[in-house]
Amino acid sequence: MRNLASLLTLIFAISWKICEASVPPRRPDGRIVNGREANEGEFPYQLSLRRLTVHICGASVLDGSWAITAAHCVDGHEKKPQEFTLRLGSVKRSSGGSVMSVRTIYKHPTYDAKDMNFDVALLRTQPGALTQNPNVSPIALPEAGAVIEENQLAVVSGWGYMSSTESVLSSTLKYTTVRTVNQEKCHNDLRYHGGVTDAMFCASARNTDACQGDSGGPLTAQGKLIGIVSWGVGCADPFYPGVYTRLSHPSIRGWVRMLTKL
Repeated sequence: MRNLASLLTLIFAISWKICEASVPPRRPDGRIVNGREANEGEFPYQLSLRRLTVHICGASVLDGSWAITAAHCVDGHEKKPQEFTLRLGSVKRSSGGSVMSVRTIYKHPTYDAKDMNFDVALLRTQPGALTQNPNVSPIALPEAGAVIEENQLAVVSGWGYMSSTESVLSSTLKYTTVRTVNQEKCHNDLRYHGGVTDAMFCASARNTDACQGDSGGPLTAQGKLIGIVSWGVGCADPFYPGVYTRLSHPSIRGWVRMLTKL
């Protein structure tokens, strides 16, 4: 009987580990599940980052020459900026607006693909190219060290997958409203998936979220770009909030200012 009990305990432990491992982390990718379609001009800072003409991530306009996205969107290809373009000034993923070439890519110097820490990159275009389109305007950044209040409303937008079960990008920009999550709760909820660092924060809402194809896109609150879609576990999973790069982190904000003067 003792041997049987030990065997059952072992089987349970193995089953638990298999079950736990079967929940895939959304590293690295991010969609807007159950979002609403945006109207033309509603998100003038939103960009579609494209590699070899195919949409891979979102990005945001910082000024006429600079855009910002997630480092994992360009990781491994930063020395080939000619492969990347930005579609701007349109809520359509594959039409409208204009398309600009990327001249230089800068990943945050301490970005770590293993834990997604400091998941941010800057894209430089020809001077003034990003604001030549009348339907485009920059989004402001927060100050270094600015606090993100718990339960703060924020808006995330992108062209990513429309459901967690169908690998179909949205043809029209979608957006949804989420709420920021207490940092300790965020870390505890994701502790089996590496947790979060001070350069990250979480946001969530019932049955809606960012997902694959939304990575690198904007999370805004009170007219400022407070976060970048970074990673998560599944999409719109009620047990796991989405994780965003914290743009007010001093090491991120200072690096952006050093390169862009913004």
